[in-house]
Amino acid sequence: MTKPTTVTTILGPVLVQRLKSTHPDLAMVRRPPAANIYAVEGNGVAGMVAISPAYDDYNCGDINLGAEKVRALLPTRFRVTFGRGGSIRPLPNGTPVRHDPILTIDGLEVQSPGLTLARGGDTTAFPVSIRAGDWASKPASPLVTISTHTVIRAVLAVHEADPDCVSDADRAYVQYRTPDRRTSAQRDLKAALQIRARIEARITRLESYLTATESQHVQTHS
Repeated sequence: MTKPTTVTTILGPVLVQRLKSTHPDLAMVRRPPAANIYAVEGNGVAGMVAISPAYDDYNCGDINLGAEKVRALLPTRFRVTFGRGGSIRPLPNGTPVRHDPILTIDGLEVQSPGLTLARGGDTTAFPVSIRAGDWASKPASPLVTISTHTVIRAVLAVHEADPDCVSDADRAYVQYRTPDRRTSAQRDLKAALQIRARIEARITRLESYLTATESQHVQTHS
């Protein structure tokens, strides 16, 4: 467990502390790959937030060639995980289920599933909801949303202030994700090669037709 950092915010001081993986409070917390988990505490604020690397992949393509996933070589975004989106009921055999880090604002459990943010970028443009039960949520009020944005900004400020921590997480994440990303890319390459073969066959047919009818074309216009 690292030394706590106090971040001054519009909510007042927020205490942010990175937890070691062996911390007892993390026993039932689901840890995203290469994530650092931070405990937060402040005025009406309590809980944990996980920060992990994320790739800035995007999709492109056209109607003829189909969609293409363009893969980044290195992670350039942060995945921010907080809030339990599913069921927290024990399994039928009584085994308790692991859950994402829990963050509460004024006693309300907030969440923003699938959230990724640009590094060093804006942290005020994501939606926030409140857990309303198993697999249920409702939109957060503007005040709770602003408070959540403020807390996430504070956690990211502490995280990004430690470049060694960020780079270590990036290396671990790349090592973890590269095998499955290569498998996915190889599958897409196979599909692209099939498209290229069909295009090349079409080109050959068109060229053959134009070559075969060239003499007729010349005679017609002579």
